[in-house]
Amino acid sequence: MISSNRKKIIGIIAFILILSGGNIFLKRGSSNSKQDLTSYTVAAEKGQLPSIITASGELQARKSVNVNPHRQGIIEEVYVTEGEAVTKDQLLAKIQGRDFKYRFNALEAEFKNAKSAFARREQLFLEGGISKEKYEEFQKVFLISKAKLEQIKVEGEELFIKSPLKGIITAKYAEPGSFVSPTSQKSSNGNSIKTSVVEISQGLEVISKVPESDIGRIQINQMASIRVEAFPDERFNSIVSEIAPRATRKNNVTSFEVQLSLINPPKKLRIGMTADIEFKAGDSGLKTIVPTVAIVTEDGATGLLMVGKNNQPIFQKVELGSSSGNKTAIIKGINPGEKIFIDIPPWSKRKRK
Repeated sequence: MISSNRKKIIGIIAFILILSGGNIFLKRGSSNSKQDLTSYTVAAEKGQLPSIITASGELQARKSVNVNPHRQGIIEEVYVTEGEAVTKDQLLAKIQGRDFKYRFNALEAEFKNAKSAFARREQLFLEGGISKEKYEEFQKVFLISKAKLEQIKVEGEELFIKSPLKGIITAKYAEPGSFVSPTSQKSSNGNSIKTSVVEISQGLEVISKVPESDIGRIQINQMASIRVEAFPDERFNSIVSEIAPRATRKNNVTSFEVQLSLINPPKKLRIGMTADIEFKAGDSGLKTIVPTVAIVTEDGATGLLMVGKNNQPIFQKVELGSSSGNKTAIIKGINPGEKIFIDIPPWSKRKRK
């Protein structure tokens, strides 16, 4: 009887242990099932970076000047309109002369009288009829009147505002009655008051912003294709003419300014148009490629988060190659096929730095 009861007790204990073990197993299985790496990792790939680098930009004038007069005054007439082509030294506008004509006529008459008087005294001096002092007195009066006439002629020329270069009128600031001056002034609230007459632009170029990750694949004389919103189905050829030696940083994005010269640009392209640029980069060759978002830094070192024991992220130092878009080449530190984290999973013991 006792033996029978003992067997029952042992059986019950064994049953309880089996249930406990199963429960532990189920819990472990449930815990592991929650650690799904699919959404948090990708495999490093073997491939090539795209041979096309994309960037955005804007069409700007290659050269642009605001034309100011040599003297301040009130505009009497403007002879050009926006969009008009002009040549060098073409008359653009005229400033009111006020009493210029009266003063010019008076000085011209004074000069003619002084010239005539000096001519007579010069002849008398040569004949010995007057002294040298008297001759030099009339000579001085003549030279002064001549200088005054030359000066007022210069003033007269300054009334006419001419184009300093060949180009297109891209802005017109003045109308008859407008005040203009040799330099721009600023109002008390900091807004610039235009005191020039017109803006003349020459040539057309594209100014683009290339991300730091792509600038290493951009070179002088590199070809690029330009697309503008106004003509989405057309492409315009260009060539890289200048790369800024210094980066700019805006909204935590580091980029370099790249200038492109358009090759035979059509007249329909306009200053200020937005542009999408495709730089034709060379073949990068086969590399280990990872998403750029997966790259992290730890204690100043650059690397990736690999899948470690118990699916925990572990830092692996790598040597970066060039980047294009959202992909980056890895020179050393990881092989194709190895899994890397692109996001920190909720079970991770570490946080992204």
